[in-house]
Parts: sequence; structure tokens; C-alpha cells
Amino acid sequence: MRLLEAVAEWARRTPDALALEDPRGEKVTYAGLATLTHAAAVALRRRGIGHGSRVGLILPRSTDLVVMQLAVLRAGAAFAPMDPAQPTERLRMLLKTAAPDLLVIDDAGLAEADGGRATDVADLLATARSGSLDTAESGGPARPDDPAYCLFTSGSTGSPAGAVISRRAMDHYVSAYAELAQCRPSDRAAQLGSPGFDVSVEEIWPFLYAGATVTIAADTARSSPQRLAAWLRDSGITTAFVPPLLLEAFFRMAPAVDLGAVRLLRTGGERLAGYPPEGFPYRVLNEYGPTETVVAATYCDVSSWQDRDVMPPIGRPLPHIRLSVRDQDGTVVAPGTPGELYIGGPTLAIGYLDDEERTARRFVRLDGERWFRSGDIVRALPSGALAFLHRADEQVQLLGKRVEIGEVEAALGSYPAVRRAAVLAVPDSAGRADHLVCYVRWADDVAGADPVRLRAHLEGVLPGYMVPAAFHEVDDFPVTGAGKVDKEALARLHMAATHPPAEATDAVLDSLVRIWEDALTTTGLTPDDDLFEHGATSLQALEIVATVHERLERTVSIRNVFDHPTPRALARLWEGDAA
Repeated sequence: MRLLEAVAEWARRTPDALALEDPRGEKVTYAGLATLTHAAAVALRRRGIGHGSRVGLILPRSTDLVVMQLAVLRAGAAFAPMDPAQPTERLRMLLKTAAPDLLVIDDAGLAEADGGRATDVADLLATARSGSLDTAESGGPARPDDPAYCLFTSGSTGSPAGAVISRRAMDHYVSAYAELAQCRPSDRAAQLGSPGFDVSVEEIWPFLYAGATVTIAADTARSSPQRLAAWLRDSGITTAFVPPLLLEAFFRMAPAVDLGAVRLLRTGGERLAGYPPEGFPYRVLNEYGPTETVVAATYCDVSSWQDRDVMPPIGRPLPHIRLSVRDQDGTVVAPGTPGELYIGGPTLAIGYLDDEERTARRFVRLDGERWFRSGDIVRALPSGALAFLHRADEQVQLLGKRVEIGEVEAALGSYPAVRRAAVLAVPDSAGRADHLVCYVRWADDVAGADPVRLRAHLEGVLPGYMVPAAFHEVDDFPVTGAGKVDKEALARLHMAATHPPAEATDAVLDSLVRIWEDALTTTGLTPDDDLFEHGATSLQALEIVATVHERLERTVSIRNVFDHPTPRALARLWEGDAA
């Protein structure tokens, strides 16, 4: 059964069952969801939206966003969601690439991103709720191979790449994942992921397909492990996708962590560095999959994984997925030999929006089949499960989001005072990207040669997680024989220049308190004030990493901040006696 048909069937079978709820107190039953999406689809069609159209959605996580996505599908069009928290300049860049036939927003201030041509979601839904529309007009002549949605990923050339997913691919994934996660009408599924990132596809559609309730969390719910645990428990959540950074904190909190009714935790987006401790009462799935193959392509139940001498594997394919590990020439490698992961099956994207060259490079035909080249180097374990090793290029996962180093470097290159710049991803102890650092050579006699002004420039054009945490000025770069920046040599220089841990003084502790206050835009904090108890987000933790480097010339990781969230605890980390 297809997604739209399944939602309509639940509206007939359990009309009063709760489908959606959000932090504003909005609640939508399955009957209400069916009625509202039908009417909203009519409102869209009267605005010229139908088969072949693309609708941009710059909306926060809310029932309105889900209703609009369903309405766009019902109208026969495709939706392109974008996170409204991004800088306006970046939204303009995304809109230029997406070229939507209609843009729907909830903030008049965002209308300028599309030249003032946007439609307010409140007006559109008010029309839909008025009862004045003939809902018989709602259906569009969509075909299985027509686009369902477009999600943007970081692009190596400096521009985001829009991965276009077909309706057939979306329907295949939704039904397969609903079976994998054993989605059921009694589930209360958490929706925590940002709009515009593919995890939201997993958080919403398989559960609506199964007749469950999708509960949309406030942003503050995911600001710390403690807050998230409390929200999951108090909201009666039964299953949630939790990024590795927060999930590993749950592991460390055990056995004290109480998640209430949770039966299943899912994770992914970056490497999971540990296993659930003995007695951890919640099943954990470690998932892997690029946006271009519709979220999860493989999974591993790490709760029952026996060989804990290896890093948690990414596991085996979902039933509809085909995997192949190949060398640089595209030849299948022997089992256990590292190689690039090729992914096949019905959930492959149509390609990249208006980018035939990139599409041809990443989607290839081999042995009569179409494959997506993931760029991930893996190897098969003796059990047959796959282990992720590293990337074959300069793409990294940072805070669970894909980052192309080339896109960050392109943004640096657009600043007039930069003559040359290079960006490195600094790894944590598990080999995952923890934060970015920038090395810059200034242009001669050009105003603006200042790291503070450079950071401000980047914050205006890039999402916060893509802005380097530290900036280093250099007179020249080590280069390869081909004249390119030698990043391996640069990484060695970075490690050599890293300040070793030193004893924390009262002055350092005072400085950390001020850094906490600046990040939280407050005053009167003490050395024992917990960053996350004051509502900090992961981006504010990243800001602390950057400020500590800038003011104290010391290197900390974002995971250090998560594990030691008070000024005193972080200071003790430098003393070497943190608990």
C-alpha cells in the first residue's frame, strides 16, 4: 500500500486516533489530517500547483509542515523543505537551486528570501479549513516515477546539491522501514530532526503509514541528554531517532536513565562509538544510509551484537536494498577487503536537481544495474555485516549532518581578504569529525583580514554547524607535487601546534564562566552552572568550543563540552582528574 492510500485508510478505520501533535499544543486526528490535506491540496492546485510542480517549504517543525508535505503530494507535486533557522543568504542559495513554483512560509521576514513572492501557511490553511473548496479537485495525476521531494545536501563545488526522490522510492522505503521498526498504531514516535534533513522522513512517514502518533518536540527537548530523556519519558514516546552524541550520553547515564515507555531507539548520521551497557533496557538500531537512497539503507541491532571488540557495524541491508563493495576500478572486492560501498535498489534517487554531471558521476550503471556510489569505504566482517571505515573524499558528518569541506572552503574563498584557505575536520577519539578548523592566508593590502570578521561572514552564508570552530593564520601552506594544499601535512602541523592540557587556574575558571555566560546570553552564572540545564543547544556547545580556542588558546571537543557541561568540570578535565 502506498503512503497516501495508507493515511486515507487509517482515516477511515480510526478517524479519531491522534496522528500529529506539536509543541504549540496543536493536535490533528487521522480524520482531520485527511480532510485538511485534501483541502490544502485543492488550495495548492488553485494556485497552479500540480503534476511537475515543486513547492518550497520554509517552515519550522510543526503539524503545519507535515500537513503541507502531504498536501503537496496529494496535489501531484513535490516538496522541498528547508530549515528556517539557516541564514537568509543560504536560503536564497537553496531557493535559487530549487526554483520552486510556490514557496510557503510562516515568517514574513523570510519572504525576502524569495523576492517577496511567498505564500503564508496560515492563509493557505485558513482557506483549506474554510470548507469553501471542492475536495474532489485535490488529486493530481502523479505517477510512481514522479518526484516526491527534494532534499539538499552539502556540495563539494560550493553549492548545495538537491537529491530528488521519486514517489516509488519513498513508498518502498516507508513500507520497508515500517516493517523493520515494527511500527504500530499504538506507537508514539518522536520527531526531533531539523526540517530539510532526511532523518525527518524516517521520523514521520513510516509511523503515519502504520497509523501511529507522531509527536513533534520543541527545540529545547533535544538540547541536552537530560532534557531529552525527560521529554521522551513525559511524552510517553515509544520510539525515537537519537543522534550518536546524545545516545552515547544515555549509555553513560545508565542505569539511571529512565526513558519511560520507549521500546526502540534508532541512531545514525555519524559513527556510533559504543554499545549499550549491560542491562540497558531499550533496543538500539544503528542505521546507515545516504539521502540519495532514502535515509536508511542498512541497519544493525547493536543491543544483541556479540562481537564488541569492533566498532558498532552499520550492519546488513534493508530487504529492498542491494549492496556491493568495489575497488577504484569498480570491480567487486573479496569479502573482508576494504572498498567503496555501492548501493542499489528501488529507493535510489532520480538524481541531483539540474546537475547532470554530478548525477552521472554518482549514479552509475554496472553489470546491467543502476548503483549509487556512496563514497564510503567499508569492509565485510566475517558475519557478513558491514563495518564503516572512512570516507573516500573530503565529506564528513558533523553533528549528524553531511558537510562537504569544499563547500566551506568555497564560502571562505568568497571573502575578499582571503587569498587561500583550507579546512580540516578535527576527529574525536572514535575517529569521528568533532569540529572544523580553518587555516587562512590573507590577501595583501585588502581590508577585512581579521578572523572575527571572517567568522561573521561565514555565519551569514553557512549553517552554524559548518562554521569552523577555530581560525589559524598562516604565511603559506604545505603543498603536494601537484600544487594543491597538502592536508595530511597540515593535519600534522595542527596536531603539533595543539596546546597540551594544563592545570586550570582561577583565572581560567573565571574565563570559562564568562564563556558560558556569552554563549547563553546571560549573566550571574557560577562555576557549577550546567550549560544544558540553561537550555543550551548543540550549536551553542560548538560556539563554546570556538570561544575556548579563541580566548584561552586551548583545544576542546564538542564531546568534552557534552560530558563536562559546567565550567568547573571542564577545568578539571584540563587538570586530568575529571570523573
